Amino acid sequence: MKNQKMAAALINKRRKARQLLLSSIVLSGSLLYQPQSVFADNAQQHYEIQQGDLALVLNQFASRAGILLSADAALTSGKSSQGLSGDYATEQGLNMILAGTGLTFSKSADNSYYLEKKRSPEQQMTVADNRPQSVNLEALMVMGTPQFRYDSREVKTGTRIAKDVTEMARSVDIIPEQLLLDSQAREMEDVYKLSPNVVNSDGYGGTREDYLIRGFRRPADIYRNGVRLKTGRRIDPATVDNIQIIKGPVADIGQMMPGGLVNIITKKPQLENENHLSTSFDEYGQQRAVFDSTGAIADSHNLAYRVTGSWEDSETFRDNSDIDRRFLSSSLSWFGDEGEYINVNYEYSKEKRSFDRGVITVPLANGKRKIADVSSDTSYDAGFSFNEVESNLVEIDTIFPIKQSGWNIESKLFYNSEKADDTHVEVGGVATDGTITRGVQGNIDRELNTFFARLQARGEFDLFLPMKLVTGVEYHEQDEEWINFAGSAQTGGTVASPNSYPLINDIVVTSLNHRDVNMKSYGPFAQLDMQASDEITITLGFREEFYSADFERRVLSSGVVTSADTPHDSKFTKSAGVVWNVIPEVSLYTSYADTFMAQNVYTGQQQQTALPPQEGRQYEAGVKWSTFGDRLLLTMAYFDIKQNNVYESVNGEAELTGGIDTNGVEFSVAGSPVSGWNIRASLGLLNAEIVSEDTETNGNRPTNVPEHTANLWTSYEFQGVDNPLSGFGIGGGITHVGNRYGDSEHSFDLGDYTLVDAGIWYYFPAIGSSTLRVDLGVKNITDEKYYTASGGAYRISVGAPRTVFGGLRLDF
Repeated sequence: MKNQKMAAALINKRRKARQLLLSSIVLSGSLLYQPQSVFADNAQQHYEIQQGDLALVLNQFASRAGILLSADAALTSGKSSQGLSGDYATEQGLNMILAGTGLTFSKSADNSYYLEKKRSPEQQMTVADNRPQSVNLEALMVMGTPQFRYDSREVKTGTRIAKDVTEMARSVDIIPEQLLLDSQAREMEDVYKLSPNVVNSDGYGGTREDYLIRGFRRPADIYRNGVRLKTGRRIDPATVDNIQIIKGPVADIGQMMPGGLVNIITKKPQLENENHLSTSFDEYGQQRAVFDSTGAIADSHNLAYRVTGSWEDSETFRDNSDIDRRFLSSSLSWFGDEGEYINVNYEYSKEKRSFDRGVITVPLANGKRKIADVSSDTSYDAGFSFNEVESNLVEIDTIFPIKQSGWNIESKLFYNSEKADDTHVEVGGVATDGTITRGVQGNIDRELNTFFARLQARGEFDLFLPMKLVTGVEYHEQDEEWINFAGSAQTGGTVASPNSYPLINDIVVTSLNHRDVNMKSYGPFAQLDMQASDEITITLGFREEFYSADFERRVLSSGVVTSADTPHDSKFTKSAGVVWNVIPEVSLYTSYADTFMAQNVYTGQQQQTALPPQEGRQYEAGVKWSTFGDRLLLTMAYFDIKQNNVYESVNGEAELTGGIDTNGVEFSVAGSPVSGWNIRASLGLLNAEIVSEDTETNGNRPTNVPEHTANLWTSYEFQGVDNPLSGFGIGGGITHVGNRYGDSEHSFDLGDYTLVDAGIWYYFPAIGSSTLRVDLGVKNITDEKYYTASGGAYRISVGAPRTVFGGLRLDF
């Protein structure tokens, strides 16, 4: 146990330095624990604070929790604490730290905390007369954005053991909600670009989440609080606490793409009261409003709620393109006095948005193609393409400690039900004179149900070495059925003037069939951390994944049934990583992981294809350097990935491309080196090629994959109550994406692009407990014309032109 404590203390040394820098101030003989954030998020958090001097432990706790905590210095003198390890709400954590010290705490009307001696009931009547008088909390209020809202270092994705990002043997990008607010992110796709070697894909006409990481795509799948979720809609940014982008495969997760995953961490209830209303708008007709309210129920110390919702009725720069969205999330959390935790979350979402295939390409005499030279608002959908999705989601999380054992039993239940309909226009051909042929297609009565369950144990033990272990079993089932239709081909209109021909919203239906796909997977997993020495941590991951899939297609006109099943099978995946703390500020790491993805039975208009599982592996090595008092993190990584049985969707049909090999380098910088200044920058260099000896695409670069990406976002907000500019902030960013090919045959390319964005904001002086923030800015200042992705020759996604935006946010 002595070695375990020494090792844990060394690993936490950098985190302690950051916490102490933000927290300790001595005023007039009293201790004042003051993080830069005032009245921070008080949701349940994970703490790893070693036992020791009580004042030191409280400093670390206050900084991590983001609270004001004051006390007479004499109260803590000579006292020690057992520290804190585990997941706790603020007041639970304080109770654990103060156990056995003879001290307790009280909470004032302005939500600050102060320490005092435990008193008898009679003494409590005069407590107000005995509070320390030398601490003036009112002078500590600061106007503007609390600094903690940019501080995202705790990894909750790709590891089952809570860690600081410097303790992970892989690349991790954590993007906090505040960055979404400052950059006025309209959709999640505005956020992916902040990570190196991550770009957007076409997303089923812009209606779904779709991205590539390190050259690999997984359409429609995104992770939400660690659960793989296929969804036919966009993720509403209103629910986001932070976004965690994990690079490379994680063996104990099981099925995932080798490039990595995007995991949305949603907002949770907190015991501190916090409310806000916001609205955003732009010159093309965006109208969006968001509300968020959380706090204790009836002043409870154990029960908290959170209600978040949004409303949107927007238009975009594209012809006949609009968004109608309603979203509501409600959560209830119970925090037990000994680390127990239950959270129940219900989400409702209903959105209807235009189904936009973008612009098209035209053939050239040499057999190549080029993107049509039309304005960025040109649409080929005749004004009646749409995608409408209604979803209901339930999530239940529990944590129950096993008394006096150091182990927890944890569980998650997740269910999501979606109903959807879509109608869209597909261009099927372009004649030499520019005449186009189109058809109306769609899906009706679509139902998609996802069920997930997890049961796991978490604990620590010594077996030759200090170890942390999480092990359990997971089950995932996805059932989807729908009626697909395709209308007759209609020829008319031109590339430059598609609306000159009145496209008919389907009188003759040439194809009408019912489809049903069921996919199941389950398996045991384990992740083990071993403290090999004071400086070296070894992480191992394992999983045995069992999977199967069933598909049935019934032609409604004839009753003919076609089935294609993937037989029940299993795959064992494994990973290993090593982190070496060379010095407290610098860590070197290396890792290996293999992965696989049991593929769906892909159902295009012309064919149904049962594809073999994708299988692959990754090697990665890198260095992480935490500097400026642990306020700035620099990361460099090299990776090498190989994947077999990769498919590509070409104009709606699944095609095996063979394999894909990628390797590259990533550089990133993130943090707040100076008070008020925040920076995030990245550079990604990527070599990628198709490996397919049987096709002409062998050696070609995969579709939509650039050779390099770069991004910079930085902001500065004036600080200090005496500064006349206090509360005024300015931010800006530059995004560059290199040239990409629009198909694996390299018949056309999308070009490269560089976007420049800028914005300003101001916090008006507080009125009571309320503050008002006003935002104004411009995206794509240079009005660059660009294309974000290709889904085939007739599906080219168009980037937004120069856009002026504004926003208001009221916190109360």
